[in-house]
Amino acid sequence: MLYKVILIGVAMFALFVAAVPGVGGGEEVSETEGKNVRDSRFGVWLTTDWAVYTPEQPVNIEFCVFNRTGEEITLYFRNAQRYDFTIEDEEGKEVWRWSKDRMFAMVLGEEVLGPDNPEIIYTAEYKGKLRTGYYKVTGILVAKDRPMSGSVIIEVR
Repeated sequence: MLYKVILIGVAMFALFVAAVPGVGGGEEVSETEGKNVRDSRFGVWLTTDWAVYTPEQPVNIEFCVFNRTGEEITLYFRNAQRYDFTIEDEEGKEVWRWSKDRMFAMVLGEEVLGPDNPEIIYTAEYKGKLRTGYYKVTGILVAKDRPMSGSVIIEVR
């Protein structure tokens, strides 16, 4: 059975996830400040396939942008890029960026989220080796008018 660890929204790097698959928690990024996770109607969440990895194990990441408001929300983009992923070590040093060395068409774009399309899911796989320790995995929506991100802490041992 595949377990997922979920930490929704923006997480502080000091928060460490328990060292077993399937354990996590957090909050969603929402346009309305002070809302409870269950009350959030627009935001993002991020998951990885495990909470604990071996140094050689790939990290599968899923980043979701959702809109449960019942109304359409249009996200505007400066180019063909819609999202990005990063992995940072315990010192905050970036060890991987999904978009590095990629080219994106220089064309304005938009995505519409609403009743007919309530969420968009972006995925990536990090195949490099990570040293033992804790890492912050972040998904970033690069919309020019509504940038948002969600993070999760993973452990490599």
